[in-house]
Amino acid sequence: MQSAEAFGKSVGVQAACADLIVPRSSLYHARTKRPERVVPKISPRAISESEKIKVRQELNSERFQDQSPREVYATLIDEGRYLCSWRSMYRILDENHEVRERRDQLRHPNYTKPELLATAPNKLWSWDITKLLQQFPV
Repeated sequence: MQSAEAFGKSVGVQAACADLIVPRSSLYHARTKRPERVVPKISPRAISESEKIKVRQELNSERFQDQSPREVYATLIDEGRYLCSWRSMYRILDENHEVRERRDQLRHPNYTKPELLATAPNKLWSWDITKLLQQFPV
């Protein structure tokens, strides 16, 4: 029995791939050597874990809990403090699943739809009869 490479050399790559129902591109792709994965280096300018904790505490403090990271950033810059960029503040909040609407918003109660109840004929008039409930036999 011949090896696959010997079979490919004696028959030809195109014919061998056609007989085995394998695309030639897959064969060539399998033959190429892939470079080893390189682990990305951590930038020396990256925010450390302790700095991230400080930023998160500042963002969730009572003073800034209802403000967006851009507003917090602008306020801190006006005070002469720089923790990180506003975009980094968003990333830190996203890491902790805290990106959401931060403002206090009014919650509207669920109002029940009014139901009109007719207890007898000619007691209740409405321009839309789909809203009428019948309680008497027809």
